[in-house]
Amino acid sequence: DRRLKRREMKKNAMVCFHCREPGHGVADCPAVLESQDMGTGICYRCGSTEHDIGKCRAKVDPAVGAFPYAKCFICGEMGHLSRSCPDNPKGLYAEGGGCKLCGSVEHFRKDCPEKQNAGQVTVGRWAVGMSADYEETAEAPKLQTPKAKAPKVVTF
Repeated sequence: DRRLKRREMKKNAMVCFHCREPGHGVADCPAVLESQDMGTGICYRCGSTEHDIGKCRAKVDPAVGAFPYAKCFICGEMGHLSRSCPDNPKGLYAEGGGCKLCGSVEHFRKDCPEKQNAGQVTVGRWAVGMSADYEETAEAPKLQTPKAKAPKVVTF
């Protein structure tokens, strides 16, 4: 019961990338269904109608880009998605905003390339008289050999 409620709330919070209206996604957009030339139902990488981009095994050709068969919902041109359209300053963020880590509108925070380094912090210690170009070398931790346990003797 709670899952259905959560699903309904998530659906209502969605914003369609085609018509920019809330409450549905591109797959359910009535405007896309009216205009069949929007390039839905095909793989944006290889043009196949048998699978979508998530299951495509074709290699990306750098000469044509990652999505040569995609038709942009913003400008209507082939070869890119609306998130990277030069005519779409909001990118993936229909209501404004951007990635919380780097500010880009072309990806969400969970997909941010800077996220890989975001959780890492480099900390060093400064000692009196230490040179500014001092580099600390990490020594391999010495493995402790487990002590052999003596058999436990129980007397009655």
